[in-house]
Amino acid sequence: MTNDVQVQVLGVGAITKAGFGAAFAGSPPSVIETGVSAALVPDSGDARLKRMKKWSRSSQLACLAVHEALSGQPEPDPVRTAIVIGADYTNLEAILAMDAEAKQYGVNGTNPALFPETVLNVIGGHLSSYFRIAGVNVTISSGSHTGLKALGYAADLLRLGLADRVIVCVVLLLPPPPFGQRTLPCAYERESVAALLLGPAAADAEAGIALRSEEAPEAEQRRPLAATDASEVPLAIVSAVHRIRQEGCGEAVIATLDESGNDVRLTLLPHADGGWR
Repeated sequence: MTNDVQVQVLGVGAITKAGFGAAFAGSPPSVIETGVSAALVPDSGDARLKRMKKWSRSSQLACLAVHEALSGQPEPDPVRTAIVIGADYTNLEAILAMDAEAKQYGVNGTNPALFPETVLNVIGGHLSSYFRIAGVNVTISSGSHTGLKALGYAADLLRLGLADRVIVCVVLLLPPPPFGQRTLPCAYERESVAALLLGPAAADAEAGIALRSEEAPEAEQRRPLAATDASEVPLAIVSAVHRIRQEGCGEAVIATLDESGNDVRLTLLPHADGGWR
């Protein structure tokens, strides 16, 4: 992520095993992993799923999280709004399902609706159609640094004036059997979805939270803060924003490492006195 970039966090959304919504984003792993399965499953009673019934689990979860991030915000400009998706293994379930059908019914007998879901960037396509967004649409897959890379890409779009709003959605799903975490590299141990609505930070912003990225000062290179895996940085931002808004706490600092092993600090600054601190 580009150093010394500041953006405005306008909306957040999340889904974890602990529950649906940003309020559960910071729940400890012991709570999140409670249950028979570690897999996130959309609530079958959610009326919004009727429009997504042919979508993969990953696309459904992403759409529900983005719904929360956009809640209460003005309808985004279709052309000036970008979508940045972070995903690594979200297409594996569809690939396995298509392979199983091909073995059972033959190549010509597979369900054609499965094919689009086997492509990694299908989530971005579904979101653009569902929310009627025609701006830049990018999917980032960078292993253990997917979350941080997606956030950095979004910040660059805003910094360069290529978008007025950016929806960032990072979908972390565990590799399904027969792959598993021992077969494929996986930096996280729990499934989660984090969604952010970002805009350019401005001194006259009416509300929101500023997110600033910078290298850790040399005096703090010994990492005095608890480190967050780069893949889960967006989820940590959702949790921090919720705490700032609901609990009235001051600024929050998220410590992580970039792909070169450099210390990075992400600082969330609450809006105060008509400007950013």
